[in-house]
Amino acid sequence: MLLGYASGYTSAFFRRPVLYKEVQCAACGHEHCLIEGRYAEEWPDGEAMARDYDADSMLVKLDELQLQVQTLRTQLQPADELGPLVGSSPAFQHTAELLRKAAQTQVTVLLTGETGTGKERFARALHAMSTRADKPFVAVNCAALPAELIESELFGAEKGAYTGAMAPRMGRFERAHGGTLMLDELGELPLPAQAKLLRVLQSGEIERLGSCQPRRVDVRVVAATNVDLEQAVREGRFRQDLLYRLNVYPIHIPPLRERREDIGLLAMHLLQKYATQHNKRLLGFTDRALAAMQAHQWPGNVRELENLIERGVILTASGEEVDASVLFPHLSLPEGATVNARGALEATPPAQTETTRQWYDHLQASGMTLETLENRLLAEAVERSGGNLAAAARALGLTRAQLSYRLQRLQERTARTSQQ
Repeated sequence: MLLGYASGYTSAFFRRPVLYKEVQCAACGHEHCLIEGRYAEEWPDGEAMARDYDADSMLVKLDELQLQVQTLRTQLQPADELGPLVGSSPAFQHTAELLRKAAQTQVTVLLTGETGTGKERFARALHAMSTRADKPFVAVNCAALPAELIESELFGAEKGAYTGAMAPRMGRFERAHGGTLMLDELGELPLPAQAKLLRVLQSGEIERLGSCQPRRVDVRVVAATNVDLEQAVREGRFRQDLLYRLNVYPIHIPPLRERREDIGLLAMHLLQKYATQHNKRLLGFTDRALAAMQAHQWPGNVRELENLIERGVILTASGEEVDASVLFPHLSLPEGATVNARGALEATPPAQTETTRQWYDHLQASGMTLETLENRLLAEAVERSGGNLAAAARALGLTRAQLSYRLQRLQERTARTSQQ
């Protein structure tokens, strides 16, 4: 189990197969047990060792799949045809829980939130988790429809209802019959259309433009807006009775700046998506890129993050890490730029530059190499933390994995020196 853990962790860290093997065993007469790790191709019997990690038998796989299916049935995850919604922050989990509770009901849902938070993704996930999942999901952007065509688009029109209406046509409500209709940017809907929408929500019946015959529709309505509807009511731009009818089950989609724990997860998810789309193999993000994304305020929310990651994938060469300089190309800064508290890149302050000169002069005067200085700093941090690598890593501004990697390199260099 220890060999498997070490092999799996190190392979993920180096992004290439690494295998560990016990080369000494106290039970076999050696002074102590010793395991050794090498890249798979460096072991003479690497192929045989790799077979220990082959997939389990088909029966075991079927058992595991059956267990996964049962788990998923009891705990539905928010997802749509593009895959699961990504997030682990408390704000995201609260929103996802509200979505799960609404999914098995027929309640009208009002999604609110800033532009770019992914309201349509949440609406599609709600539809996918509901009993209407096998029926149509129809989305309409109310702000994109000309005012004179809104009624015919939503409710349909009969032949001759208006100039150019050469044949009867179904509206969005009829197309979504049995399924879900998403009314995006609902706050932009004109007042006459709001009155007709209210009647449909109350009666479940529509009338095509140019017809007086009601048609029954079975539609679950999901409304979405980035407008403060209560303020719109006070300003006379939105009907109060329609707001009360829609606001039965409101779900607020939090902006990205309020779910910073999700930024790294979303960034890696989008990196994999766009790397596959653009046929590139990238190694992830640099620490500076992650710091910049964490500190950025994201006025465009997830949509802005998507555009930023795709740009970074395009500008980064295969086999490299995506850096902050390609994520924020509008900032032209010299090498060594840092990330400020606002998430922007900035040149090293003059005071830091002077300190750097002093360190350099001291290094030259002591006769130490940069490698020796790094080794001593690593050893000092580990000693002061009492061997606690996590605490030592925090003191040096590193992750535990980064510190472990540097310590391993130090041990390898020390071993090679002693052998020579």
